[in-house]
Amino acid sequence: MNFSLRQLAGELLPRPSMKWLGLGVAVWTLGGCLIPQDENYLNEFPIQRNRPPRIVESQVEPVERIVRSYGSDACEMTFSVIVEDPDTANRLSVYWFVDYDPSQPRQADAVSRVEPRDNKIAREDRAYFQVSFNSGELNRLNLPGDHVVEAIVSDTSLVGRDPELKPISLSDGSTFNDAGYTATYVWFVKTGNGCR
Repeated sequence: MNFSLRQLAGELLPRPSMKWLGLGVAVWTLGGCLIPQDENYLNEFPIQRNRPPRIVESQVEPVERIVRSYGSDACEMTFSVIVEDPDTANRLSVYWFVDYDPSQPRQADAVSRVEPRDNKIAREDRAYFQVSFNSGELNRLNLPGDHVVEAIVSDTSLVGRDPELKPISLSDGSTFNDAGYTATYVWFVKTGNGCR
């Protein structure tokens, strides 16, 4: 028995009921158009929000996260990162920390600046951190044992190790505090007893 949907509905519902059902469905589907809608227009363009920078992990140096040769086979080391920021006008800062202890907050051991150029997301300049065994500059890293070297990239200044808010002046005279962002990369360094 093959019945079409119309035949089945015709047998189940009398004709006047079908008309009312069809009219009800039409009113229900078109009901959104019968109700007036509020019109809201933008008075100004939305604020461009700050976006986070990032470290290009495939191009960090040294490539290995665990460095075992410092203070034994290598007397000098250079750590470097390449950074990207979709906000191409942002000046980025890379804060370098060696063996940071959150219970004893302190300033960064070194700071590198990465300037914007040619509206490029990927910055051409690397941020460098160079250490030399027994130089006296970073005696924490010269002590035999395990150490942590961190690079923290920020698009604002840091307060402790947290990014500051970026105040933006609005056309109505008020100020909007946009978030600052950071990105972090870490190396683990095992320092030997002396250079060869």
